[in-house]
Amino acid sequence: MNNNEIRRIFQEYAQRAYDIRRLSSPAITKDDTADNYSERLQANFRKIGELAAINRNMLDELLYPIINSENELDRAVAKELMELSERLLNVATTDDDFENLDLPIASMINEKLLKDAEKENDVNLLIKRMDAETVTCYSMLNMVGRVSSQPAILKLYFEKGLALCESFLSMLDKDFFLTISDPEARELALVNARFSACFFDFCYQDDKMNRYCMELLDRMIEVAGDEFYHNAVPDYDWKYHLFRTYEYYLQSTEGHNAKRFAPDLLERIEKRSHEMEELLQSDPEYFRKIPSYQLCPLYFARSRYLAGKTSKEEYRDFLERFYKGRDEDNFGFFGSLSNVLVPLELLCLVDPDNMSSRDMHMLRRLYQNLVDYLFRAPNTGTLSFMLEYYSQIIERFIDVPSGVDFEDFVMQCMAAIHPPTYVHSHMEGQISECLCYHLLRMQPERFIGFPGCDSIDDVLAKKDEILHYTYHATLCHDFGKINIIDTIFIYGRKLLDMEFNIIRSHPVMGAELLAAHQGTRTYADVARGHHRWHNDKGGYPEDFITANSPYKIILDLALCADCMDAATDVIGRSYNKGKSLHDYINELREGAGTRYAPWLPELLEQKEVYDDIEYLLTQGRADNYRDTYRLLRSVQEKA
Repeated sequence: MNNNEIRRIFQEYAQRAYDIRRLSSPAITKDDTADNYSERLQANFRKIGELAAINRNMLDELLYPIINSENELDRAVAKELMELSERLLNVATTDDDFENLDLPIASMINEKLLKDAEKENDVNLLIKRMDAETVTCYSMLNMVGRVSSQPAILKLYFEKGLALCESFLSMLDKDFFLTISDPEARELALVNARFSACFFDFCYQDDKMNRYCMELLDRMIEVAGDEFYHNAVPDYDWKYHLFRTYEYYLQSTEGHNAKRFAPDLLERIEKRSHEMEELLQSDPEYFRKIPSYQLCPLYFARSRYLAGKTSKEEYRDFLERFYKGRDEDNFGFFGSLSNVLVPLELLCLVDPDNMSSRDMHMLRRLYQNLVDYLFRAPNTGTLSFMLEYYSQIIERFIDVPSGVDFEDFVMQCMAAIHPPTYVHSHMEGQISECLCYHLLRMQPERFIGFPGCDSIDDVLAKKDEILHYTYHATLCHDFGKINIIDTIFIYGRKLLDMEFNIIRSHPVMGAELLAAHQGTRTYADVARGHHRWHNDKGGYPEDFITANSPYKIILDLALCADCMDAATDVIGRSYNKGKSLHDYINELREGAGTRYAPWLPELLEQKEVYDDIEYLLTQGRADNYRDTYRLLRSVQEKA
C-alpha cells in the first residue's frame, strides 16, 4: 500500500470519527419537535453503526498492526501517522463541537512515533515527537485524573509526563542546547520545559512534588534572564514565556490550595505575584492581548489570601465582585474559568457546619448559575476542561436547606452534559419502581430484610417508603459517570482495556459521591452494586458482596432494569438493533440464578407486569426523550 493510499484511508477514518461524534449529539434546531428529534437520533445511530463497522475494520487491519509493530516505520508512513494524530487531537475550531476526536488512539500513535524517534540520532526529530507526546500525555492525565478509583492509570501517565519533563529540562543544558540545530526544536524544548509544570496539577498533598514544581518554574525564570538563551533563540517570545511561567506559579493554588502547598511556598508564590504585576505594567498593551490576562486579578487576590496578607472576608468580597462581572455567554477556555472556577473557589470558603444566611443564599445562586451555564454551553472543545471543575464542585457540594439538593444538581448536570445518560437514569428509576410495585403486591415477603422490615406487616406498612427509595436510588445509580462522560462518548470502535477500566470504575465513584450526602447516603449500595451479579460471582466491582447489603432486593431490581434499558434502547444509546422485551426475558431466563435473581423471569411473565414494562420501554421511553428535549429546548430558548 503506497503512502497516498494510507493518507486517504487515514483522512477518511478521521472524517468518519468526526461524523460519528456529530451524529451522536445532534444540535436542536429551531424547526425541531420532540418527535422528529427522537426520530433523527434513531436514524443517526443507525448511520453510526455503518460508519463504526468501517472504522473498526480500518483499526484492526491497518492502524493497530502499524503502531504495534516492533519495526521502525519509514519517515513517510510516520508523517502520515503524525498527521492522523493531529486530526484526532485538534479538530476543534470556533464552529466545532469537540476538542478532540479520539485522544486514546492519538496517544497510542504518538507513543509509537516517539519510540521510533528514540532509536534515531536526530535530536530535532526527537524533540518534535516528544512535543506531540507531551500534549497527549497531559490530555490523558486530565481525562483519567477525574477517576479517583483508578490510581494506577493516573500513575502511569504522570510518570510518563515526569519523564518527559526531566528530558526537556536536561536539554536546557547549554552545551546540549547548542546541539539542537533546528530553531523550531529549540523553541519547543523551551516551551515544553515550561509546560512541564502542568503535570504537577495531578499531585495532591505531596510536599516533595510541590517543591520540585516550584524549582522547575524558578529555573524557567532564570532561563528568561540568561542572555545565552536569548542569543540561541532570538525570535522566541520571552515576554510570553515569563507571563506563562508566573501564571503557572499562581494557578498552582487553585481550589483553595487543594495541593496543600506549605506556608513557605505560599509566601514564595505571593512574592512571584508581585513580580508578575511588575511584568504586566512593563507593557500593558502587549499583555492585554493574552486571553488569560483578565484572570490575573484573581490570581493575585488568591495568592495574597493564602499567604495571609488579606482576610477571608476581603478575598470572598473580591471573588463575588469578580464573579458578578463575568461574561455569562463566554464558553471559551477562559470564559469557562471565570464562570466555573470562581464558584469553586467560593465554595471552598464555606464551612458546611457553620453556614450563615449569606452563605446559603450564595450557594443557591451559584448552583443555579452553574446549571444554567452548563445547559447553555454548546458542546464545545472545553467540555473536558469544564468537567475538571464541575467534578470538583460535585465532590465538594454543600447541601443547602430550601435550595438545589445534591440529587437534583447532579441530575441537571447530567442532562446538560449527556442527555442519553440522563434519560437512561430516568428509565432505570421507572423500570425499577414498576418491578418493585408489582413484587410488593405479589411477593411482599421478598422485602423482609429491607431496613425496618422484619415481617410482611412491616413491608406492607413501609410500601410507599420502599417504592420511594427504589425510584430515587436507581435514578442516582449512574452518578459516577459524570466524571467520565468524555470516555462514555466513545462510539465507533471497541473500547481499549484502559477505557474499560475507567468505565468499570463508575459504580465505586458513584457510591462515594452518594455516601457523602445525608439525602443520598442510603443509595450508595445501589450505585456500587448495580453491575454486580445476583450470585456475586460476576460483574463488578468484584469486592462488593450484594448478599451482605440490606438493599439486596433493590440491587436485583436495579441490575435487571439497567440491563433491560441498555438492551432495548435504540433511540439514543446504541447503534445496535435493540432487543424486544420478549427477547430480553429469554436472556433473563438464561441467566436466572446466576446473573439475575431466579424469581425475575416469573415476575416479568405476569401479564400485568409485562404490559406495564412494555409500555415503559415504548411510550415511556419516548416520553422521557420528549421531556428531555423540551428541557433542553426551553433552556435554549430562554438563553
